[in-house]
Amino acid sequence: MDKLKKISIENYINYLLVLYAFVVPISRAGISILTALIFILWLFTDNFKFCLKKFKSNKIVLYLLLYMCFAILSLLWTDDVRSGLDYIRRYWYFLPILVMASTLKKEYMTYAISAFLTGMFISEILSYGMFFELWSLKHGSPTDPTPFMNHLQYSMFLSFAALLLLNKFFFEENLKWKIFYFAYFLLVTSNLFLNGGRTGQFAFAISIFIVGFLNIKSKLVAFFSMLILLTSIFYVAYQVSPVFKHRFDASVKETKIIGAEKIFCGSFGQRLGAWIVGGEIFLDNPLLGVGISKNTDTLKEYIDRDYPNMKCVKSMVNYHNYYIQVLVKLGVIGLFLYLMIFYNIFKLNLKDRQYYNLMIIFIVVYSTSSLFENMFHQQFSAALFTLFTGIFIAQKRIEHET
Repeated sequence: MDKLKKISIENYINYLLVLYAFVVPISRAGISILTALIFILWLFTDNFKFCLKKFKSNKIVLYLLLYMCFAILSLLWTDDVRSGLDYIRRYWYFLPILVMASTLKKEYMTYAISAFLTGMFISEILSYGMFFELWSLKHGSPTDPTPFMNHLQYSMFLSFAALLLLNKFFFEENLKWKIFYFAYFLLVTSNLFLNGGRTGQFAFAISIFIVGFLNIKSKLVAFFSMLILLTSIFYVAYQVSPVFKHRFDASVKETKIIGAEKIFCGSFGQRLGAWIVGGEIFLDNPLLGVGISKNTDTLKEYIDRDYPNMKCVKSMVNYHNYYIQVLVKLGVIGLFLYLMIFYNIFKLNLKDRQYYNLMIIFIVVYSTSSLFENMFHQQFSAALFTLFTGIFIAQKRIEHET
């Protein structure tokens, strides 16, 4: 009876993990509810204590916990403890990593990835409908058709989903499915360039070469084939997408203004200003940072004192570069712990080539996107990290058991 109970609970957890993968791109409430439900059910599995012992040797989980503990410790030297607690509370979105790492079964991993792509498909249909003004939703608009999240996060989701499909295209042997994956890749890529998220577009431009190098034997052929594909996509996007054309032209114009007049009031200018000031804050607090908090009071203080030409930057709610943000708030110790999380994901060295490629693509897309946005502390992007980090650790566990 106990064995049947164990099997039943673990099966229910796997079903919920597939559902979790489905809601990650489309529902804030779904992410929160399933995060809690999955973790609570996991506590009642028979192998819970055994799993905890195994996690002691899992360096990804270890460094993730060390990073979170150091952030909590930094409340001792932060100026705003209440804001810091509000910032830290989002760490609970990482709990399903523990569940997937220990409980997710091989057959459900495939279902989870398919469920994620299905959720993305629903999001894209809604996005296209908003763009063509077929319907309207509470979130987004025809000029910013992002149904559920802000365009920075959505562009990263689209970039990763597109490259996941392109990776599947290379591995698929059935011609019909091969055509399907490439067509879906084009659909997702088109949506990426209909939106205003330059973060995901930049990540896509970098990561598509990684897909080529991972899947094509000749690196020369890989480089030029991906370059031709990327150039074609950007050219068509510039000609067809008014949003992409406007934001691309605005970026070029703003770069010239920053260089000539030192004005930091545009979208990129504010980011650049925050990075410059953030660098000075870090140099003044290199080891421990200024402590974790949700606000940017220190940034505003430095601007008032040293950068009168950057008054526009004071409106920034974060540094729009997670590496600089970590350096400012947690110093080199915090950045080291954060980077070690991704280093140890890379060190998983999965034997299954398709999952290995997907792991590398995920690391590159997520890390590149974090150059321009606070991905690790936003609900949707944190859930994306949780979903695929859990899948990769589960794959390593399955390979080891086999």
